Formats: sequence, structure tokens, C-alpha cells
Amino acid sequence: KMKKTRYIIFFLLGLMIVSASCNKRKTYAELLKDENKAIDKFITQNKLVILENFPANSVFKSNEFYRDPATGVYYNIIELGDTTNTNMAKIGEEIYVRFSGLRYFRSEKDSTEYSNNDPIRSPFPETFIYRGPVTVSNRSLYSGTTPGWAVPLTRIGHAGKVKLIVPFNMGSASDQQSYSTTYYDKVEYRFESQS
Repeated sequence: KMKKTRYIIFFLLGLMIVSASCNKRKTYAELLKDENKAIDKFITQNKLVILENFPANSVFKSNEFYRDPATGVYYNIIELGDTTNTNMAKIGEEIYVRFSGLRYFRSEKDSTEYSNNDPIRSPFPETFIYRGPVTVSNRSLYSGTTPGWAVPLTRIGHAGKVKLIVPFNMGSASDQQSYSTTYYDKVEYRFESQS
């Protein structure tokens, strides 16, 4: 009888601990609020200027970013690439992505930067199929990749380069699951038809 009572007490204690930890999880609205604060802090710390309108000449200063209203992705065009009509991304085309300076907003203490630009460590670029302009509601067209990467493709051509701030809901499946916002110091695109 004593053993049974002990098991019941341990079971109830375990149940209370699990219940308490579940109650500490943040709601989706709280996670979005935290993300907005983190992005605002990043913008302030790095003295970024957020443009209300996309520059008519597509030329950005190094600290200027445009926030795409359909996705919330912020981007800065470093190089337009070849924007002649034949060298823009076509629906169904494979896009090759190389990036450097990838940082996660998870923790201020984590200053690790990631890259797939080293041909020895990362001999192959990331790839995805371009499905047209991306929005929050059609981001599933880009499952298996980072939907935010496709956002600038309506404005840049083959060999274009951008900087990106990607909210977690436009990030990779892993970023979406861990609610991780990302910053890319450089993303370079190459189009299958031009390679």
C-alpha cells in the first residue's frame, strides 16, 4: 500500500511539473510580438533605414532596407544582377542560392555566422524551384526551402545579390518550428537557365 501511495504522489508531482511547463509556453501572438521587438532592436543597433517605398531606380544605400508588405521580409539590393527580360527568374526554374553572414535572432549571446559559400564545406548551393511571387498565404509553394529567399526575385536578375531579414514564418521549416528570425548579410542567386 505504501509503494502504491508513493507512485501516486510521484505521478501527481510529475503531472504538475509538466502542466506548469506547458503553461509557460508563449502564444503565437506573443512570439510575433517578441519577433517584432527583436527586429526593431536589430534595426536600431545597426542604424538601418526602412524605406516606405521601393526605390524607383532599385538602388539602395548599404543601410537601407525595403519591407515587402506581402511577406514582412526586409531586403536590400546589393547588386541587381542581369535584369534584362530574358534573365529574370521564370516560373518553374531552378534557383541556386549561396549565402554568407547568416545569423539567428534567437539569442543575443549567439554571434555565430553561417555560410554555404565555402566550396570545400558546402560544395553544392541550396536550390529551390521558383513558383512566382511569394506571399504569406502561398508560402507553402516553397516548402522544403526558405520562402523568404524568393521575395526579391521579382526585382533582381541572374547573379543578383541581396541582404535579408527573414521573419520566422517566411523561414525554413526548421526556422518556423523554432520561431527563429534570420538575417543574411549576403544572398546570391544564380538561375538554372543562365548557368
